[in-house]
Amino acid sequence: MPFDGRVASGDKLTQDEAAARSAEVFDVHYAVELDLTVGARKFATSTVVRFQARSGDAFVFLDFAGQVESAECNGRELGPDAHEGTRVRLAVRPGGNTVRVAGFAAYSRTGEGLHWFQDPLDGQVYVHTKFEPFAAHQVFACFDQPDLKATVDLTVTADAGWVVVANTDPEEPPTPVGDRSTWRFGRTPPLPPYLVAFAAGPFRRLRSSHRAVPLALYARGSLFEELTRDAPELFDVIGRGLDFYGRLFDLPYPFTKYDHVFAPEYAFGGMEHPGCVTLNERFVFQHRVTAEARRKRAEVLLHEMAHMWFGDYVTMRWWDDLWLNEAFATMMAVVAQAEATPYGEGWTAFAHHALPAARHADRLPTAHAIRVETADTAAARSNLGPIVYLRGAAVLHDLASRVGWETFVAGVRTFLRTHAWGNADLEDFVAALRKLSNEDVDRWVDEWLLRRGVNTVEVARGRLVQLPDPEVRPRHLTLRVAAFDEREGELLLRHRAHVSLGPREGDRAVAGADLLVPNDDAVRHVKVRLDPRSRRTALRSLSTLDDRRARAVVWGALWDDVLDARLPARSYAAAVLTHGVRESDVGVLEALVERAVRAVELYGDPLDRDRLLEAVARRVRAQLAAAALGSDRRLVLARALVGVGQDHGLLSDLVRGRSPWLDLEVDRDLRWRAAVRLALTGGDVDGLLRVAREADPGDGGRRNALTAEAARPTRAAKEEAWTRVVGEDFSLAERKAVMAGLRQPGQEALLTPYADRYLRALESGAGEAEFPLAFARGLYPRFTTDEHAVLARTDRLLESGLLPENVRKVVREERTELALMRAARACDAAR
Repeated sequence: MPFDGRVASGDKLTQDEAAARSAEVFDVHYAVELDLTVGARKFATSTVVRFQARSGDAFVFLDFAGQVESAECNGRELGPDAHEGTRVRLAVRPGGNTVRVAGFAAYSRTGEGLHWFQDPLDGQVYVHTKFEPFAAHQVFACFDQPDLKATVDLTVTADAGWVVVANTDPEEPPTPVGDRSTWRFGRTPPLPPYLVAFAAGPFRRLRSSHRAVPLALYARGSLFEELTRDAPELFDVIGRGLDFYGRLFDLPYPFTKYDHVFAPEYAFGGMEHPGCVTLNERFVFQHRVTAEARRKRAEVLLHEMAHMWFGDYVTMRWWDDLWLNEAFATMMAVVAQAEATPYGEGWTAFAHHALPAARHADRLPTAHAIRVETADTAAARSNLGPIVYLRGAAVLHDLASRVGWETFVAGVRTFLRTHAWGNADLEDFVAALRKLSNEDVDRWVDEWLLRRGVNTVEVARGRLVQLPDPEVRPRHLTLRVAAFDEREGELLLRHRAHVSLGPREGDRAVAGADLLVPNDDAVRHVKVRLDPRSRRTALRSLSTLDDRRARAVVWGALWDDVLDARLPARSYAAAVLTHGVRESDVGVLEALVERAVRAVELYGDPLDRDRLLEAVARRVRAQLAAAALGSDRRLVLARALVGVGQDHGLLSDLVRGRSPWLDLEVDRDLRWRAAVRLALTGGDVDGLLRVAREADPGDGGRRNALTAEAARPTRAAKEEAWTRVVGEDFSLAERKAVMAGLRQPGQEALLTPYADRYLRALESGAGEAEFPLAFARGLYPRFTTDEHAVLARTDRLLESGLLPENVRKVVREERTELALMRAARACDAAR
């Protein structure tokens, strides 16, 4: 079959197949040679695989999604029938085996495999890999599963002006031959295929070192000025993080170098490739940012760094234990914040930003246990979400508090020493803790890792109870409960007490107070429902509560009430505009104001939407006038005002670069916020978009312009946007930008015709592997004039069996989101 330049999609590996293969195959080594100079759509790839086979009788295959030109096993050429789609069948013998597979593979535009990007500013091309969970075989032939770790010799031939960065350093400087250079990298330690990585292109580099570990930062040329400005802060966090984790784990950084590559159109926030961490370019700040944005960037750096030990040095056996990687790294990034950054303790921010998202994921019909049996790699892909990352981190925090921090750390050290450079699973982790703790770790595993759902606790008639839920079994809980009295307009602590609840002890008496806050320290992962008296007190006086963590718990409970249709959206927005705007932490202020706007736009009565948004704008405008000049607070409030503004004159001036605030420059971020808002509110934006693009001609400006064009409330704009999503040769990042603009609250009449087109497009199943997931999520018809018909048609589609399971999961979630919105709107309308 002729090579058509498309990445294979829909292939997957089952857990049973992986287990059978790892039972037969061991001691694997890859010699991978890639030639990136053969064309704009494809590259040449050749792999020599050496491995041992135990019996020689088992069915063994290599994963490879490209076009096979030649393949041989132990010196014998394999016939054309040996390559079956994405697999190369092998006839192996006991003992040593050598396989060579050569051919071509396609560049990706979806962020998976080997992603290809051209910088519109200078025409330069950059490529980077992203393989998790199952995409290494889109680039080279391999056993694409985490428990077949292998050493790798990588050779890359690229344009002579390019730089190639990989897991290890080059063995020697590349020597150009004509217009090409060949880079030969040192052998890696044992790595699973999903952690093999490289990036190539005319990257520019900044170097440093920390305690003999070489450090480097890479970015494309058009971002190098911004990278240079940020480098001291980045290198400082990296160095302090390496010191912290080295002490904590009693093990120095286990790899030979530590590079970070800021990759264009990167699909994740970051990825923990040892020696070659890849990061989203949004972390090279191209406009003014707040301290909160810098804190979040540091959190990502520390998350990926924790993986160097927990995930890279010791790797899960199969994707069942994805939580072992991600929950641990998320937790450690919070812990490390106090040691490796200037931002102080991280658990209060975690309670504000992460825990509401974790609880919301458990509200959906696709909620699952943190550790879940994962049948295949497609299921592994769909498990990359808040339950594993955020709820997982929350329950590990709980575990550490139960066994004691020193005991927890000692168990982690034992785990790392025992499984160094190998693979491990849940039982291995638990075994390390069992030896050191008197806590019933097995019961904790059963209750918190292997069960789905979050328990809801409430004080009812003077007793703390776990509310009955047919979907969530009761757990053993010990909660700290705080009681506050309202005196002369302030909330003052009366007392705190630890209260234990269990499956057989359904409630415990607690003293009454104006505000009772169960789990006020946010240590246990539970959902808090305030009793009616406490809720009234919170809505009236929350800003007078002088306890940051307890306020975070209360704000989270109020937001949960909105999503559960127990609190009118306008009441939540009013509380934010009265009390949230008094939060001193700008990151908290930003999150609360954003939720207030979401409450009005998504969960409030649509008939009152414009009036309530204007009320939000008035309050934000007043807060902006009172904020200190030049402060982060001013910046956050200015952005919020732009996000809800109806003043086309102000928005037009901002797009032109004219600021009404002397201390706030109109940078590219503020300009594009204004452009998108002007577009979706029906302002005359066509000529102004040219102005904005001239000020920001790069790929970020292009994506923002696509969003603004799609947001315009006209039939022509929506039709153009739809065509761009489903028909034009855009990258997935560009398509996501279009989808972000196309679907807007307040444009229901325009969007209604696209509901049927969306559902029919899903039925057709067209597109590369990542696109149907993004399409299903980004364009589900939440905003139409006939939501009941959308829900009914969705139900028929879900029952039809036409959707792949991972797409079906997304559609089920989106259907539930629409049902939640309808219930919350009804609650708000019935205020």
